[in-house]
Amino acid sequence: MLKKDNSPLQLILLCAVVMSSLPLLAFGLNPEPGPVEIMQVPTTVAQIAFIFAVALQVGFSNLFAPMTGIQRSLIGTLVLYVLFVSYTSSVPSSAILAPSWVVHIFFFVALVSYFSHADPGQTEIIWTVLGVTALLHVCAFLFAWGVWPEEIRQRRLPAFDNIRHLGYFLAPAAAMAALQFVVRRDKVLCPLLCFAAAVLYILYTGSRGGAVAVAAGLTVAGVFMAWHRQQVQLSRVVTVVAVTCIAIVISELLPSLPWKPVFGRGVDAISQTGTQMLSGRREVWTFAAIAIEQNWLWGYGPAFMGQIPEYQGLPYRHPHNIGLQVLLHWGVIGTMLILGAVMSFIPNVMRALRKQPALALVPLSLIATMCIHAIVDGGLFYPFSTAIAIIAFARLELIGRHHRQNDVGQSETEMSQSASGGCSDTGWHS
Repeated sequence: MLKKDNSPLQLILLCAVVMSSLPLLAFGLNPEPGPVEIMQVPTTVAQIAFIFAVALQVGFSNLFAPMTGIQRSLIGTLVLYVLFVSYTSSVPSSAILAPSWVVHIFFFVALVSYFSHADPGQTEIIWTVLGVTALLHVCAFLFAWGVWPEEIRQRRLPAFDNIRHLGYFLAPAAAMAALQFVVRRDKVLCPLLCFAAAVLYILYTGSRGGAVAVAAGLTVAGVFMAWHRQQVQLSRVVTVVAVTCIAIVISELLPSLPWKPVFGRGVDAISQTGTQMLSGRREVWTFAAIAIEQNWLWGYGPAFMGQIPEYQGLPYRHPHNIGLQVLLHWGVIGTMLILGAVMSFIPNVMRALRKQPALALVPLSLIATMCIHAIVDGGLFYPFSTAIAIIAFARLELIGRHHRQNDVGQSETEMSQSASGGCSDTGWHS
């Protein structure tokens, strides 16, 4: 069992995953595009450190202890499948990228083990760290713009191929920060600042996918809160709407980049054709569908799409759609394994959504925002944003697991009291 005095160590390492790319953002590291992102190295190292920290506490043999036999079998089979497909693929980038995906899987295992011994209330600090990280990333962007203005104007950003890629993290951070500001009762300014910074960046850099993802994620959260009749402070909802409107105005008044901000691009989209409106996505979706058809059973591994033999030179790194991405990388067999592994944890996730809506609200909005973004973009292709999605899913699983354990404990207590003659005042209650 994890010792309480060592729990902060794991939490710090967990937070380090979302903080890991920040130092690299503010330095002039901007290599030519390739199969390995700069962010991939520190993110993977942080995840490995977290895995070992948890394993040293619970024992390597107990890392899978909180999981059922079926879950262990599915995860073990998935790891072997990832390695087999990646190292037998004809695409060179698959072998290079395979280790990071194996680390993602074990990172989730370590999170489940860690969360199984953690207090659900204490781990809420994760969302504060995510929001602050978003704020710091925007500050680092402003610094980079001041030092390398020409790079920024060419849509390049240190540690990113495209200036809008930072939106893969800022979109879920914006939704999360808005919810924290709306539902918390105490006087808080930090979530509002984080929301304002993230939304302004998304709007100004013209990330239509990010803007849609934030709106959709908050809509899902709003419906969820209405379903459970959760109370919110109307004045804070109005404040979030006002800040969004102000951000739209500011994004239109700032010095123009080589392309328009989200609002201007949205107005232009009214007169655009389907191809123009989708910014080339129809082309890449078509290429991905053809590639999947040619190798539908096994897939190509975690391939850099431009290196697939039939499509050498294709100017896209990934298919910009999570469904096509999973099928392209892992084929039908791998897709079924992934779905099976995910579904094995769904009962606890659904229990969290039904029984603990207040705790489940933020991770639900994170997952909704990232999945909606991944339908039209590549948010879950990159290790940084993928790690955040894994944290949110594991957090939901934790909430449901703890509620189930509490129900079982309560039932056992009631049975014990009934067997002892119904005496409830035993002094066992704390």
